[in-house]
Amino acid sequence: MKYLFISDAHGDREILVKIFSANKDQVTQIFYNGDSELASNDEVFNNVITVAGNMDFDRKYEMSNHYQTKEQSIFQTHGHLFGVNYALTKLILAAKQVSAQIVTFGHTHQLGVEMIDNMLIINPGSISQPRGQYAYLGGTYAIVTVTGLTYDVQYYDRQMMAIADLHFIFNVTI
Repeated sequence: MKYLFISDAHGDREILVKIFSANKDQVTQIFYNGDSELASNDEVFNNVITVAGNMDFDRKYEMSNHYQTKEQSIFQTHGHLFGVNYALTKLILAAKQVSAQIVTFGHTHQLGVEMIDNMLIINPGSISQPRGQYAYLGGTYAIVTVTGLTYDVQYYDRQMMAIADLHFIFNVTI
């Protein structure tokens, strides 16, 4: 299973078209973590699971999603309602309520990935307005490949090039 996580385009529709078109047949599911500033029914989001960000004013967006397959449980939100700028505690507690294995969010515009309580917690960063240590990359998104008992996380830049220093493998314990 492969999942693409992307967030915080802030009106940059063209980058979404480019990345979604290039990856739609390469991944199992695409998740957009909010702050697109586009209508929820914009055709760019066809076959994409979306959530509302603090800059998305279309009330048809969900505030969070729980994506469940036979193999995987993913909790998705933007993060602003969970206080992710300060701590991940509220986010992790919400994810535990649905027994999520992967938790994805945006909002901070800073990429990050770690294992907490046997859950992969991933922020793909902002594709259009990155902040923090990796802002110089110009924007990022991530693809997570679930293989057996590992999560293989690869970050990409706006040119859809893998960033060698941002490749991580996490073991899952049962």
